[in-house]
Amino acid sequence: MVRAATFLRGVMQVAEPRSKFGSKAMQIVRAGRMSWSSKPLFARNAPYTIENPHEGQIEWRIEFGKAARSAEGCSGLEDGLPCVAAAIKRRLKDKTATARLPEDQYPSKVQRSFHTLEDLEVMLELKKKERERRAAAALRYMP
Repeated sequence: MVRAATFLRGVMQVAEPRSKFGSKAMQIVRAGRMSWSSKPLFARNAPYTIENPHEGQIEWRIEFGKAARSAEGCSGLEDGLPCVAAAIKRRLKDKTATARLPEDQYPSKVQRSFHTLEDLEVMLELKKKERERRAAAALRYMP
């Protein structure tokens, strides 16, 4: 699955900036160190905190920006990282946001997704209808 804008960006060099998509977009994610995934890539919903970060995330994004700006103009590698990344790592090491939420209050812990039990029931009903229609179609075309 690829958004039309992603396709257009590659083909026609015309598209909206990524910031316009927000949390309504799909992300293509590389499995990386996720041992539970046997696929090299998979699609997932973008986290809703893209558009609605909590206070700790806002604070951390500001600190990250300040650290990146302070490293402006450096070049080369340090400790196997580009020098800007190494400077950010040094500056933010052992820091936490003062407005950080307690672990049990993180939105992802309170509600795993926007999809509710009612959504699940609707989906199961649709799948049941699909199975019934496929079975009926298969009976019609059996010799």
